[in-house]
Order: sequence, then structure tokens, then C-alpha cells
Amino acid sequence: MLANQLPLSSQLGVSSLNGPRIGVETLINKILIIDDEIIFCNALRYHLIQKKYDVEICTSHYEFKNKISIWQFDLVLLDLNLKDIKGLELLQIVLGVRPDLKVIIVSAYLDQRNILKAKELGAYECTSKNSQMFQVLDRIIDTL
Repeated sequence: MLANQLPLSSQLGVSSLNGPRIGVETLINKILIIDDEIIFCNALRYHLIQKKYDVEICTSHYEFKNKISIWQFDLVLLDLNLKDIKGLELLQIVLGVRPDLKVIIVSAYLDQRNILKAKELGAYECTSKNSQMFQVLDRIIDTL
């Protein structure tokens, strides 16, 4: 089969949305989820581990402060509504510590104002918590 007959994902060196990431060269390996809903965190963590990512979870600003100094993350998935800090405030803190870090806002409370503010503050992308969230996140991460 000629290179131009291969699926686009193979030509670009990225995995398909449904296949494992085995043997795929990627810049994203370690992902930090910051969300105070532990059931959501565990579901998202399970999904990302199946895609061969190393995943850590923080449920508070306090946990984030401890993990950011120990771990070297490539990507942060950040909720807007945390119990101990506003997500947009934590976005500024995250990017203040690591300006090169990609942050994706993942929230059930996304509206146009929050999206614009998050992008203005440096968020890479924003997506809603909904039934298609895993597929959307896979596509976003594959573009990094």
C-alpha cells in the first residue's frame, strides 16, 4: 500500500480515536486532572490510562500545589468549579508556575463568557462535560 493510500492518522503518525497509542510518538505522556468530582476524575483517568497516558488526579488547590512541585506534567485538564478555588484563578496559577504547560478546561459550566476568559488567560482549549467529552478530548490531545 502506498503512503498516500494509508489513513490520514497513519500518515500523520497519530493514533485513531478508537485504537491504542502503542508505538505512537507523542509529546503528551503525563496528564494531571484537577477536578473535585472524584467519580468524574476516576472515569476520565480510566479512559486516559486505556490510551496509555500516565495520569494523576488532584481534587483541590492544595493537592495541586503538592503535585506540581513533584511531577512534570505535559497537560492539565482543569474544571472551572472547584470547592477551594475558582478554576480560572487556578488556571492563572498553573500557567504562572509553568507557562509552557497546555491546559484544557473541562467543565459542565461552560458558556461563551467563560470560554473567552479562559482563552484570554491562556487555556489551550475548552470542552464541556457531556456524553461526547472523551471523543472530543481524544481529538484535542491528538493535535498537541
